[in-house]
This record gives sequence, C-alpha cells and structure tokens, in this order.
Amino acid sequence: MLSLANDTARRLRLPGYIVVGYMTIGSLFDVIVSTQPAQIHDVRWRLAVSTLLTGASGTELLGAVLFLALAVALSDGVAMWLGFALSLLLGLAYIGLGGVFALDSLQMRGQIRPEMLSRYNLGLEWTLARILFTGVVFLVIAGVFFRAARALARVLDRGATGPGSTLVVGAHTTTRGSATSIRPNLERTKTPTV
Repeated sequence: MLSLANDTARRLRLPGYIVVGYMTIGSLFDVIVSTQPAQIHDVRWRLAVSTLLTGASGTELLGAVLFLALAVALSDGVAMWLGFALSLLLGLAYIGLGGVFALDSLQMRGQIRPEMLSRYNLGLEWTLARILFTGVVFLVIAGVFFRAARALARVLDRGATGPGSTLVVGAHTTTRGSATSIRPNLERTKTPTV
C-alpha cells in the first residue's frame, strides 16, 4: 500500500509542479500583459500595477502554499530550497511595493476631489494593508520552506551516516525486534562441542 502511494506521488510530481507554476506565474503574467505598455514614470500606471498585483496576491499565496505542500509530500529538497528563495524574494518585493505604493498614493492625493478624499483614503489603507500582509505571509512561507528543507537535510544526513544505512548493502540494524528474531537462528547454527 505504501509503495502504491509513493508511486502515485512520484507520478503526480511533474503535473503538480506544472499546475502550481502555471497558477502562480500565470497571475503575474496577467498583470504584466494587462498593464502594457509599461509607463514606469507615470504615477497612475504604477498605482494600477500595484492594485492589480494586490488582486493577484491571493492566487500567488495559494500557489506558494500548494508548492510547499507538494515539496514536503514528495520530500523534494531542491523544490524546498527553490520555494524558499522565491518566497523570500516575493516577500521582500511586496514589502518594497508597499513603500512605493504609499509614496505614489500620497503624491496622487492632491489630485483627488475633496468629496472623494475619504473614499480614496479607505481604498489606499486597504490596498496598502493587503500588500504588506502578502509580503509578511510570503516571508513566513519562506521561513517554513527553510525549516522544512533543513529538517529534510538533517534526516537525510542522519540516514546516510547512521547504523543500517541504505547506502551499505546488507547492513542490518540491531533493534529489540530484530535481535530476538535472529537469536534462535544463531543457536541452531552453532557447532556442537564434543
């Protein structure tokens, strides 16, 4: 039964990573495509990009959590380290985006009609909170990736150097269960003394 589960997990590795990658990267490409041509010096364009990225943040976070679950379920150390690096990068990028968004919003505030100012402030606070929340959650996910990758590395190191290593063919571990099952065989194979 365990072998069937491991075989199924190995078969789902590639499709799982493809779907999670498509879900995460696809939402970022949607933002890039919908904001073309890039007008980096235009405050309105930067605010639009920030708002669209905030809307895509839920999909990106879900993709990161699914990637984490898949990497842990498959004990895939390379995927764990890749997830750590990408989550750390995205977390720092979202926190930086929060700073840029706050400055751009303050710059645009002078162009807002006075009767719309309270609504503008509410939207600004909500969007800024979501951007910063996404950045912090990505940093937390990066920490989980890091701890999972380190734990897997420790388990693999202990398994490779410990007694009964699977790298040594024919090595047996001496546990209480195996010692009692071997003992009767040893008594039968002793040569009788005359």
